[in-house]
Amino acid sequence: MRILVISVLMYFPTLALGQSVLVDGRFAEWENLPVAYADASNDGGSSGIDFGRLWIMHDEKRVFLHVEVGTDILVQDENTVRLYIDTDLDAGTGLQVAGIGAELIWNFANRDGQVRLGGNTRTVRHADVGFVLSPTMTTSGFEMSFSREAEINGTPLFSSERMRVVLRVGEPGGDQLPDQDGGVGYDLSDEGQPLPEELIVPAPSPFRSRVLTMNTLQDGLLDNSRKAAFGRIIRAARPDILCFQECFDASAGQVLLVVRSVIDPPAGRTWRTLKIDQGNVLITHFDIVDSWDVQSSYRESAYLLRSPEGKQLLLLNCHFRCCDADDKRQEEADGVIAFLRDAKSPGGRITLDDDTPIMLVGDLNLVGERRQYQTLITGDIADNARYGEDEAPGWNGDQLTDYVSRQPRSPFAYTWYSPGSSYAPARLDYILYTARTLHITDGLIMNTADMSEPEILRNGLRAEDAGEASDHFARYAEFYWKDPSSVGAIPETTLITDVWPQPAQGILNIRTEAHTRSLHFRICDLLGRQIRSDFVDPYYTPHVISLDLSGFRAGMYILRIEDGSTTQSRTVVVQ
Repeated sequence: MRILVISVLMYFPTLALGQSVLVDGRFAEWENLPVAYADASNDGGSSGIDFGRLWIMHDEKRVFLHVEVGTDILVQDENTVRLYIDTDLDAGTGLQVAGIGAELIWNFANRDGQVRLGGNTRTVRHADVGFVLSPTMTTSGFEMSFSREAEINGTPLFSSERMRVVLRVGEPGGDQLPDQDGGVGYDLSDEGQPLPEELIVPAPSPFRSRVLTMNTLQDGLLDNSRKAAFGRIIRAARPDILCFQECFDASAGQVLLVVRSVIDPPAGRTWRTLKIDQGNVLITHFDIVDSWDVQSSYRESAYLLRSPEGKQLLLLNCHFRCCDADDKRQEEADGVIAFLRDAKSPGGRITLDDDTPIMLVGDLNLVGERRQYQTLITGDIADNARYGEDEAPGWNGDQLTDYVSRQPRSPFAYTWYSPGSSYAPARLDYILYTARTLHITDGLIMNTADMSEPEILRNGLRAEDAGEASDHFARYAEFYWKDPSSVGAIPETTLITDVWPQPAQGILNIRTEAHTRSLHFRICDLLGRQIRSDFVDPYYTPHVISLDLSGFRAGMYILRIEDGSTTQSRTVVVQ
């Protein structure tokens, strides 16, 4: 076996993932960008909010900001933080504050803003200015985006190639960023970060499986005015497993009829369905070996599935409580961990074979305390007296990995959008999985309004389908079991036979099949942007490529390998 070490492939200061902002509530990419301003510490006053560093970035269509606030806050509730942006670089226009003239004033807790243009003042909401915010959970820092193309009554909001920014806490003695008057200046005249490459819906692969999750918004699959839009989305995604939420009145049989009417299962297979809680429905052509209601009176279903090739998957389909129900959501998260602890140990309600892959999907409504998310990822139970000991949800002490995908042509990971709501678009729909036993190779948030016309036509969709179907976008992930032999024989054109460890720390190893052509390696960020490419000479025997991850920040990346006729992609997680 040939061993090839590529020690430089994964560290590129000028082209790293950190320079392509993805608004997903995770901030590692900002660390590779220049800090626009670092505010003094311990000057936050009694509010507890103490501004730290501010970053600003832009592309042709948007301006992005990330700010540290020094303490956990719920950004869209119960705080007095205000953002002021001088969009025309004229201190004499807009609202005079801290030496700037702000055309845009955003009140985070009120979930609205004011725009002052041409002597007129108008109250605006997120849809008016293209405002996107993340995360939805309590956080000591957050990121946001505004549209540079926004117009108010026909007047462009961003009319200058420079802008100034001020952040203030609206309480006596509250912090201000920057401390001095004049704001933080930022230049919009260059191109900034490139626009994301479009992600397309690939044809299904016989060597991978595809899971789709979608909140149907109050039994939308039974709504004749929305059923056609659902059908086109399902047909375009072509999933093997469908997990629906908010099927409150719909029976499993009714949902099955909808799916059968728009998509056929693979040859020799049949669609199967199950509904065991108040609102979640499973459709799959996999065998349903067993199922469990994780907690009675909660919307948490678990299914043990068996693929046509005989590999098992424990799949949880969850719909957590919404809005202010933090206590209930914590109970739901605690209950999931208790169930998984039982599943991985002998006896009890469920006993899995060792290393059975685990995946949790659904609308988790994580809009309050971050503790619920931490419980699901790490296994740290809040109520040990009721739910028992803490235990990591994966095997051998592994955490669950949060699979983050984006929209087709935008650097956003939000899965819920309601233009009439005061709440900004939000990442509510999750796919969590055991990265050591599953590989996710592809995924997409199916916001049809964000797709190009050719992609819409290719998939038989309409631009308005996602918005008509639900306020949640369907999202899918394509995956396979870590051992490729578990999903059938590997074709002669397979380029990658294994990637390990996952998640990776320090070194990432890639084993390839024998090949008689040069292999073209490409490392891309989640925006689809190529970070680096390299070539590997032909080999007639399998070999391992070891990638040095020194200095590489934690995150998710896309590895693509081509040999001139075949392309393979793998999602790679770096810790």
